Amino acid sequence: MSILETSHRSSEFQSVIRDTEAALRELMGISDDYAVLFLAGGANLQFHMVPLNLLEEEKVADYVDTGTWAGRAIAEARKVGTVNVAASTKEEGYRRVPRQEELNLTPHAAYLHITTNNTIFGTQWTDFPVTRGTPLVGDMSSDILSRPIDITPFGLIYAGAQKNLGPAGVTVVIVRRDLVGNAPPDTPAMLDYAVHMAKGSLYNTPPCFAIYIVGLVLEWVRDQGGLEAIARRNLEKAELLYAVIDESEGFY
Repeated sequence: MSILETSHRSSEFQSVIRDTEAALRELMGISDDYAVLFLAGGANLQFHMVPLNLLEEEKVADYVDTGTWAGRAIAEARKVGTVNVAASTKEEGYRRVPRQEELNLTPHAAYLHITTNNTIFGTQWTDFPVTRGTPLVGDMSSDILSRPIDITPFGLIYAGAQKNLGPAGVTVVIVRRDLVGNAPPDTPAMLDYAVHMAKGSLYNTPPCFAIYIVGLVLEWVRDQGGLEAIARRNLEKAELLYAVIDESEGFY
């Protein structure tokens, strides 16, 4: 049988999801302090799940507005609790990300949310904000696995698989274990990280085939030499593209 016909409760699929998680941990340097979850719903569902699980009633969540997807995340978080837009480059057409000194951070905020790569406007965080102890939350849907990163400042990373990880249908959530378990008691089970963590991403039937393909992609990345090699390849491609633009005699 193909993986499409294999029960998610079977030992065969248990092996697939374990191996996929292990490969992601190896490539990204994810310690046991973090849980790795394979969920559905895309980044758009995470826009709501993040504040639902991390934004306690008396706290404030800081968000940096750098484009369309950051704006959607802010709108969803405001449905849950208090949001402070710590910085925005909207008035400049989102042509850049804010500098560290422009961030108006809330003392003891629940978290600081950033969109690490803004595909529509073409900007990317090369250095992540310094938060002085506040957990950093990153929507890495469009640049996860494109370069090595230090995961330790992050309390949570989420990424829809469809850009770099695999096919649409699975979302990877990497969450620090000590941040899990604070969702309100009336939180639906499917929206509670603690439920998914306790069940090893198998609370409900997961997107089995998509997870299987993510595992194959991770094997391929490892065979290329890991994220350092992928970053070099991406830089070479970028240099080719920008060289054409720069040499176009003003056309671009």
